[in-house]
Amino acid sequence: MVHDIEEQLGAGVLTIRGQLGRESLRLGVLKLADSRDRLGWLLTHLADMPGSGIIYTLTVSAAEDTARLLSEAGHNVLSYTGRTDPADRERAEQLLKDNQVKALVATSALGMGFDKPDLGFVIHLGAPSSPVAYYQQVGRAGRGAANADVLLLPGSEDREIWQYFATASMPSEEKAAAVLTVLAEAGSALSTVALEARVDLRRTPLELLLKVLAVDGAVERVGGGWKSTGRPWIYDAERYARIAEARVDEQDSMVIYQDTAGCRMEYITAVLDDESARACGRCDNCAGRWFPADVAAAAADAAGQTLRRAGLALEPRLQWPSGMDRLGVAVKGKIKPDELLAEGRVLARLTDLGWGGALRELFAAGAADREVEPAMLQACVQVLREWSAGDGRSTGWSGQGRPAAVVSIPSRNKPALVESLARGIAGIGRMPYLGALELQHGGPTGGRGGNSAYRLAGVWERLVVGPELGQNLASLGGQGILLVDDLADSRWTMTVAGRALRQAGAGSVLPLVLGQAA
Repeated sequence: MVHDIEEQLGAGVLTIRGQLGRESLRLGVLKLADSRDRLGWLLTHLADMPGSGIIYTLTVSAAEDTARLLSEAGHNVLSYTGRTDPADRERAEQLLKDNQVKALVATSALGMGFDKPDLGFVIHLGAPSSPVAYYQQVGRAGRGAANADVLLLPGSEDREIWQYFATASMPSEEKAAAVLTVLAEAGSALSTVALEARVDLRRTPLELLLKVLAVDGAVERVGGGWKSTGRPWIYDAERYARIAEARVDEQDSMVIYQDTAGCRMEYITAVLDDESARACGRCDNCAGRWFPADVAAAAADAAGQTLRRAGLALEPRLQWPSGMDRLGVAVKGKIKPDELLAEGRVLARLTDLGWGGALRELFAAGAADREVEPAMLQACVQVLREWSAGDGRSTGWSGQGRPAAVVSIPSRNKPALVESLARGIAGIGRMPYLGALELQHGGPTGGRGGNSAYRLAGVWERLVVGPELGQNLASLGGQGILLVDDLADSRWTMTVAGRALRQAGAGSVLPLVLGQAA
């Protein structure tokens, strides 16, 4: 473990070690059947946990949904994620330090800078992907107190979520070469924003890649951003393969931690190469289970209702990305009002606790294409029903009126799924299904994860309204269309498809998507 970290940091690292065992911590693991029972356990027992503490989740949506559920049940908690406004984060931290809230429901955004010596407990709703991450988070508790409780509630979906996030952080040879070429040809420093417009990488992966290249001496940060050092750089495939392997080993270590019959503190500190690792005498394996395992039926029912909730707003793109002319696409500035999508709806995010699990399974690599499951179709119908009723921001259907027909976006990976969803909704809603747009020039290019400009270039003029669909649209006399797709990531596929439909005569285009990837 230490060697792996030293290798990732680069040459010239001095490692100073201290003893990792914490006598104040009482560790435990409680395996429950599913997310319903885990949330139900929190509802049942959070009030009995000592003092105030932190509930860690693996995703932003899980933190927000869990905090909402607990708050609605009367628990004094706040969510704390990377999406939380900085001022609200500061306020939440202070409230926790002052014991004015029972817990913060947080992602790893609540990091090493936070210090509350008397933190009474840490609960993990889902296991972190590595012993290092786990130890850092449990170590927030019991720093200045004689006793603190640490409980892990692992989920069957944890490994899927680990894998989902792991793919973004490893540099590829192709992306690294593209960044170095752009910097070399620029002749002067480029900001991260300027670089993002020139290479097919989103901001966060680009920043991670630049840090890797800086450690390797290939680029350096200067006043105007980043510039090439001119030093030759070779993609160390062997090294990155070792790092990827190490991450899998770390994930395996967390699974073993959950199943071990030995001392949990001894196991976790030994995995972190602490030569002084020894049995703590306090964890559930050393001293017996110290936490209740029951889940109140009413709490489980309330959790189940939260997990069955479906439907999120899908905001339309309002502006074209900058730098599109460099990619051969002649658009810039705001999208014209008569080419805009309306606000849409998505069933759930892939990272959600409820429907997110079913969607991750549906879109997993190698998963077979199949028609939409009846339960998922009914959930989409419920989303449409609530959408039609309106909310505090607008009247029903985002203020556009009920759509008159259904159109789908053609899918090369999930054609049966998308068409069956579109036809199912059309049948239940008593609307005609007009068919799908057509693919042109081979259809969209590129995959998930690229930056906005490249994603738009990859779908531009590759989705068109065919003659038959055009005639069907004309017969509607400018009424609205419900546009169905399987997955929203950058939202440019939906934007380009909606633009084509608006140009062909659709009065409004309201998107409905099964899953949101980001």
